[in-house]
Amino acid sequence: MEERREMWPRWGIYLLVALAITLPMVVPVKLRMIPTPPVKRFYEMVETIPKGKVLLIAADFDTGTEGENGPQAEAVIEHAMRRRIPILIIGSDLQGPELVQSYAEALAKKYDYRYGRDFVNLGFLPGGQPVLERLGRSIWQTKPTDFRGTPLAELPMMKTVTSAQDIGLVAEFTGAGLLPWYIQTFWAQFRVPIAQGCTGIIGPEQFPYLDSGQLSGLLTGLTGAAQYESLLKTEKRAYRRMIPQTFAHLTVIALIVAGNILLLMRMRRGRRVP
Repeated sequence: MEERREMWPRWGIYLLVALAITLPMVVPVKLRMIPTPPVKRFYEMVETIPKGKVLLIAADFDTGTEGENGPQAEAVIEHAMRRRIPILIIGSDLQGPELVQSYAEALAKKYDYRYGRDFVNLGFLPGGQPVLERLGRSIWQTKPTDFRGTPLAELPMMKTVTSAQDIGLVAEFTGAGLLPWYIQTFWAQFRVPIAQGCTGIIGPEQFPYLDSGQLSGLLTGLTGAAQYESLLKTEKRAYRRMIPQTFAHLTVIALIVAGNILLLMRMRRGRRVP
């Protein structure tokens, strides 16, 4: 009987958390997103990409971290399209460039972007840092075709994009610690600014790069994506996902506080027993 009594509070906790996640999906709820300085810096870097230069999207993620990296990349791509900035896509993961390609294609009709003219996907680039260095020196020699096998000479955008000198910003999206590759190549050798969207779990590791100026902006987890969307004045999937997540976090905090209060009450009762 005692074990059964102990199980009821657990089921109550599961039910409360489930309700906290489900109710915001059913009942419309508005939350204000306040962008943090790293997110604002990322936004400003995209806003100030010089005309005639491209945004390089490094899609170093897969479906395992798409829930965080996907909305980040999607928001940045939309920002670039609003400014009519050409987009070049690469990735050290097989799935990443394909995922980013799908985001770009979904937004292309809205902003009159055409593949080959306004955005190009070079696809999977194996080899790590040495390949990034080669890419910075000569894109055409490093990857002479796009992800479909089309020669770069047949893609109008690539006629003026040949090296790191034609890149205005590198935006890397990842759930792994690949940032040093880009800093040691694009930043250290070619002086191209770098901004990053990373998963929440590795976010704290990136702040030293941000503080040193090697990283020019940072989106951490789904929160960073939602804050970027607020700067764009849109409410897309990052914002929609943040609301249930926020309510779940508040519920867990409330349960922790309630549990500690109950524990203190039990301890006091125990002390009063002669």
